[in-house]
Amino acid sequence: MVMDSIEPDLDLGARIEGQTDAHSQLCWTCGTCDGECPVFRATGRLRPQKTVRMVNLGLMASLLRLPEIWYCLSCRSCLQGCPNRVKPYELHRYLRDEAIAQGVVSSDIIAPYRRLFSDFQRVRWRATAHCFKAELTSLTTDQWYKWLKTPLRGDSRFQIIELAPGTTRRASSTPALSNGKACFTCSECSNCCPIFGERAVFDPQRIIRMAALDMSAELLRSPSIWLCLGCQQCSDACSQLVRGHDIIRRFQERAVAEGIVDDQFVYRLAAANRIIYPQFLNEIDALLGMFSGISTSTPQ
Repeated sequence: MVMDSIEPDLDLGARIEGQTDAHSQLCWTCGTCDGECPVFRATGRLRPQKTVRMVNLGLMASLLRLPEIWYCLSCRSCLQGCPNRVKPYELHRYLRDEAIAQGVVSSDIIAPYRRLFSDFQRVRWRATAHCFKAELTSLTTDQWYKWLKTPLRGDSRFQIIELAPGTTRRASSTPALSNGKACFTCSECSNCCPIFGERAVFDPQRIIRMAALDMSAELLRSPSIWLCLGCQQCSDACSQLVRGHDIIRRFQERAVAEGIVDDQFVYRLAAANRIIYPQFLNEIDALLGMFSGISTSTPQ
């Protein structure tokens, strides 16, 4: 089989770098970004390294029609794992904007795309709640849409999971948590959070304030603390230097240390992601089919 040769446009690649400051030309294709990407780990359908290489070759026409640029969570895991500090998530953001600006995808996609992202956090919350007690082995289409479209009960309430009968909490050996008392509720953290949509599902400010008010018991039993992507954008944005992502991470550690979740919980959660994330990407594909001429298909 003879394959068509690629004709790189290196100047275009340099111009993209100039507009994104993504350090894409420092990539040496080690693949660390792929291994760190939660979407790749759950589905195998997003390879940040692929985007970076295509950008460096200036393959703009192909990039703008690449469904993968819409799968990115902006979690910055690709950056945090990269030895050269390349930022594939910045390329994805730029390429989405360009796809709309150049008419490859209609701007009408923006509202339903953002709504889907917000609604998907309900699915993640409910999958996490399920994993507190048992493995999620399957999810029917009807159940998926019920989880996706149904708000949590009582939008103003902070939802917690009741411990299973007979559960004994262990004393925590985790150091005392930073309580975030410097927070003055300006909402910078929530406004920049890529997954904030409904306060009852996930709201960095609410978690930080609950930590400051010593509501540890409620936080340790909430699925919300497990939704954090660890992107650190809340910490970067905070004018008071409150490290929201670190507060949440340490509550996760305490939940394990105190026996709120068992040692297998994180593995059950990873298995659940392999069930819910493919359906999430399928929903994005459906949106792309509605608002563009992009052909999407699920890899075999």
